[in-house]
Amino acid sequence: MLVLALRLQPDAGFEKQIPLDHPYMKVFKRYEQAFGGANLISIAVMRKPGTPGDIYDAGFLDTLHKVTDDVFFLPGVDRSRVTSLFTPGVRYMEVVEDGFSTGDVIPRDYRPTPEMLARIRSNVGKANVIGRLVSLDQRGAMVVAELLERDPSTGARLDYRAVAARLEAIRQRYENDQIDIRIIGFAKVVGDVSDASSEVLMFFAIALLSTLLLLWMFCGSWRLALLPLFAALAAVVWELGLLRLAGFGLDPFAILVPFLILSIGVSHGVQYVNAWRYEVAVNGLDSREASIATFRQLFIPGTVAILTDVIGFATLAFIKIDIVREMAINAAMGMAAVIISNKLMLPIVLSWVRVHDVEAFRARQRQRVALSDRVWQRVAAFATAQAAIPTLIVAAVALVWALVMYPKLTVGDQQAGVPELRPDSRYNVDSRAIGGSFAIGVDVLKVFAVGAPYSCVDPQKMEEIDRFAWHMQNTDGVRSVLSLPQIAKQVRAGWFEGSPKWRVLPRNQNLSQLVAPVPSQLGLQNPDCSVMPVLIFTRDHRASTIDRVVNAVKTFARDNAGHGVDFQLASGNVGVWAATNEEIRARELLVIIWVHATLALFAWLSFRSGVAVFCILTPLVLCSLLTYGLMATLGIGMKPATLPVAAFGVGIGVDYSIYLWSVFSRHLDRATPLRKAYYEALRHTGKAVIFTSASLVLSVFTWLFSGLQFQADMGLLLLFMFSTNLFGAIFLLPALAWLALRRRDTNPTPVRAVET
Repeated sequence: MLVLALRLQPDAGFEKQIPLDHPYMKVFKRYEQAFGGANLISIAVMRKPGTPGDIYDAGFLDTLHKVTDDVFFLPGVDRSRVTSLFTPGVRYMEVVEDGFSTGDVIPRDYRPTPEMLARIRSNVGKANVIGRLVSLDQRGAMVVAELLERDPSTGARLDYRAVAARLEAIRQRYENDQIDIRIIGFAKVVGDVSDASSEVLMFFAIALLSTLLLLWMFCGSWRLALLPLFAALAAVVWELGLLRLAGFGLDPFAILVPFLILSIGVSHGVQYVNAWRYEVAVNGLDSREASIATFRQLFIPGTVAILTDVIGFATLAFIKIDIVREMAINAAMGMAAVIISNKLMLPIVLSWVRVHDVEAFRARQRQRVALSDRVWQRVAAFATAQAAIPTLIVAAVALVWALVMYPKLTVGDQQAGVPELRPDSRYNVDSRAIGGSFAIGVDVLKVFAVGAPYSCVDPQKMEEIDRFAWHMQNTDGVRSVLSLPQIAKQVRAGWFEGSPKWRVLPRNQNLSQLVAPVPSQLGLQNPDCSVMPVLIFTRDHRASTIDRVVNAVKTFARDNAGHGVDFQLASGNVGVWAATNEEIRARELLVIIWVHATLALFAWLSFRSGVAVFCILTPLVLCSLLTYGLMATLGIGMKPATLPVAAFGVGIGVDYSIYLWSVFSRHLDRATPLRKAYYEALRHTGKAVIFTSASLVLSVFTWLFSGLQFQADMGLLLLFMFSTNLFGAIFLLPALAWLALRRRDTNPTPVRAVET
């Protein structure tokens, strides 16, 4: 498995990030070949702020020309869809004495003479490219290209990290004290995430060292401390090896899963070592007998907890987005490996451990037990009315707050830039610079106006598309709109010396003379004009903006159905985000219900007790709702990167409750009073639960300092979930047990609870 793990390669893909089964994405794939996809890269060559001049300068245009050529030869670029002032498809049109004159904005006989530069300035003004390929202040120009999912020269899947490195090389080559190079696009996001991911190894090392130190403090022995750590590391190696064996790579957005497997492995390993140590020190068993006793006590509840995690993670497969499904498979493989390393290997190794000075070891352990017993006596009070009632009141208040905040949880992004990176990252700085200088922005929604063949020469259908464009132009959040009728109106005005009053569509004449001059490179119609995309440039890709714009499209399409034009959503990066948000919104509740239903089923199968299900499940449900409330409060949206946190956090939290209840139920079955039964459960496993939570909290705390915003967000959410799960297991679980079994102490009747 180690050999396989070392062969694991990074694996990022644009189509992995999108729900291909969503209706929007089916439309996207249907017209991808004709009108391009949403996997774009944009490079803006811009004058530095404070420097004199504009783009009409020999040196600037030379840089723009070289950047265009470099982008043209990037691996994976669709060379037919590279656009800049220097590409032939960018043309101007003007009215002259004998009709129209057209030509390339930058002539093919370009020479950097003053006359040619003046001519280019004039052509740019006539080409309607200011705001699209030329910045509004004409101090910057754009190169736009589309990437293919597979490299056309090799047929292999495109290496986005290599593309990002080449893009960064372009920046280094041409950026100077006069010129800024701004780069945006999915490939650059993957590159920046991959670069920042290198620090994950540092966090992994910190987590290992801190966990080892805590294990030593907990076990009082380096040998015992190393055992659960090595068992967890073995599970991580198996996870990565199985991932490679199954034909997957490690996506940069799934780099946090090995952390979680390490943490879960340590959690279960500590339970075994703690129980083994208790059997040796308190019950006087030798290593082998202690290991057998520990195995009998913990194998079933521990394995049930892990199987619950596996099935809980597998429910993420309901989200039909490949990256989320890969994370689910990745986590499920890791949890299966934990069963082997912690439930089979670790007990065998513990049976071989020899304690050299048994009496001294037992004396140290008894001293530790005596110190902790004072704490457990106080904590056990939560199984009595005096502490249980206030705890239940606090939990009820927290539940009300969470239910009030839950409707405010946003599905999608709440930030203007790329949420995976810090707001001050180079990418987001570039994105803001481009968005502030170009009218089209960096976010586009393509809506396909589908009609009969040659709809572009039908006045009624063109009028319908024009009304749609006007409707969308006046929608809040839309920066600008580009459509074929708009260009046709400009052409008609040109026939009448540019008079604004003629900038309308004719109602009773053939439109062919108006649409024929429109260059095909604009991508506003297919050859037979049966499909005419309308490009809607939005101000940002916040979830609220996307919802508002998409709803405006749906409203117009519904109110104008039957007019011969079908407005179909969607393409462009905003279309991809809209589909992703709708997929998560439709499936998110289903995933959470399945996760908790699975927990309830396995809790009942383990203990055959409704009280057990109630006491184990309630803190987990409350923790999930509180996490959603926190996300709504902090402005963290529900996205493919944050959705798995709910399943992961609940999966880890159930371990605490199952281990505690497995001991608690044995004493309840013997008619032991509630407080005494919970005290014994804490003595046996409480310290391990608290230690596990402390090690998990310390591991994810380092994530808060990551250069990746999504890792910091996940770290914060996991930190909160680990803490609330701990409080729920230690304090709320006994309070709930008191609520359900409070009559039991006054009328002692054994509670039905299967001893596992």
